Amino acid sequence: MVISFPSAGGADTVTMVGSATGTSLAGAYTDSLGDSGNWTASTAIHPFGPPPGVYDYSGTFNSTLNPLLIAPTISIELGQDASSHVSSNLAGGATIMHSLCISSLTLSGQAIGDAFSLTDAANKVSIIALPSGDSFTFSYKFEPTAPSCAGDFGRGVVTINSSAFDY
Repeated sequence: MVISFPSAGGADTVTMVGSATGTSLAGAYTDSLGDSGNWTASTAIHPFGPPPGVYDYSGTFNSTLNPLLIAPTISIELGQDASSHVSSNLAGGATIMHSLCISSLTLSGQAIGDAFSLTDAANKVSIIALPSGDSFTFSYKFEPTAPSCAGDFGRGVVTINSSAFDY
């Protein structure tokens, strides 16, 4: 598989080679900027089901540039985008408390196994979340032209909130 990413120094092309064993994939990668390593993939533990199925997440995050003494909290509701016929397309929203510059997000994005990539076009923010045990670590970045939190970036952790209806 060959993937190309735009960057300030020109396109970075990543070449991945691997094989499948059961429900797992593994292999090695190299990129045009000199990086290399190994990669693995497996079946999603928490796949997004058809609408109206959603996952509720909660956790905290903080700015790398301007960390707050009390970390903002985030609650996310995320599921398959009901207006899309592609099962990996996601839609949802987030409520943020204790942040000095943002209180809510309208999210859209893609599921990649258990990981997900989200954006809020109006607030000009992107989020990448990766599974880490029973939680998800995420990075966020506001564009320099964002209407609030301009240029801010940081990290956080969320967990899936289970309910009595989960089994």
